[in-house]
Amino acid sequence: MERKKPIILIPGIQGTKLFNTNEKDFTTVWSGLKKFFSDIHRLKLQRDGINDIGAETIIERADVENLAYSEIINYLKSKGYRVFIFGYDWRKSNVESAKDLARYVERLTDKLNVGSFNFITHSMGALVFSCYMKLITQEEQEKIIESAIFTVPPFLGSIEASFNLVIGKSKLFNSSDDFRKIARTFPAVYELLPVYPGAYDFENPQTKSAFDVFDFSSYWQQVKNPDREDTLAKHKLMAGRLESVKTVRDQSKFVFDFSGCSEALRKKLLVISGGNAETKNKIFVKKGHDHIKNFFDYEHFDESDMGDGTVPFESSSAFKDAILTLHVNQKKVESWADSRFTGADWHAFFMNNGRVQNIIKRFLKGSTQRDTWYESLGGRVQKL
Repeated sequence: MERKKPIILIPGIQGTKLFNTNEKDFTTVWSGLKKFFSDIHRLKLQRDGINDIGAETIIERADVENLAYSEIINYLKSKGYRVFIFGYDWRKSNVESAKDLARYVERLTDKLNVGSFNFITHSMGALVFSCYMKLITQEEQEKIIESAIFTVPPFLGSIEASFNLVIGKSKLFNSSDDFRKIARTFPAVYELLPVYPGAYDFENPQTKSAFDVFDFSSYWQQVKNPDREDTLAKHKLMAGRLESVKTVRDQSKFVFDFSGCSEALRKKLLVISGGNAETKNKIFVKKGHDHIKNFFDYEHFDESDMGDGTVPFESSSAFKDAILTLHVNQKKVESWADSRFTGADWHAFFMNNGRVQNIIKRFLKGSTQRDTWYESLGGRVQKL
């Protein structure tokens, strides 16, 4: 009997701990559960978006966050799968992470002597995989991908990324308010900015006609003292980051348009989105004053319950007409139990959920002949 194809797990943003490897004890600089504020400024990246600012700082990936991923890893292993964890430096552009993923796939291909893999992504991991799809040919896509499962994917971004860059503290990075100054050097956060239709609503119709999410001069909520040298340098960096997103999201604002894949490949793909959690899905853009061109009002609209708390339904369900997309609604008590001692976070701990794990297991196994194959006891799973 043929052995089950191995799984490559691609975590989301913050899913991989970051260490400073240029110290004898490999100091932890970032962990999703423990923020090391004395070292946090070491996370800043240079303008190239690749190298650390500190001359003696070399930050690299470490292990993944246990509470978010250990349960799904152990579950899949208990079902007989070999699981390989692709951790990455989530500060950098998903394009750079995809290059590392390509090398990782090649290495595993040689190591295991296999030709195809199952891919499972969580959150921003879907964008890493999307960039990877642009690096390989259609022939390679159909050969390498045994299946690909995207859980709570921000295909068209998240309001939380905008909120983090403007305000600082968000569900994306539940950190100090001034963390926005650090996050503004991270290309990946810009690549998570919302670009789906209706993400922005405007007080002034004239603002809408001139508004471009990729153009700093028309998009950004400006700050005071724009002529200061440090402010100009910061704005130049941010303008460059936004301009780069335009080249990453070059397929009708998608990183990769999966609807253009062959029918055979699309049958190998599955999206699992999350719902029934209060989620920001719109920004109200007000006319600014003084040096502020646009003012982003994040509290103007009530939160939608269609998203998973971080990724709006409009983003995670973007391919529902082309790829099988299942919508798993949160049960408050169940979500709290899944997250153990960390508090309820439907998005972060989505893969701990039993219904989600059942769907993944059945899809990998090919047990999808029955129309309602994805249902579990208690329901709340909807085919879109």
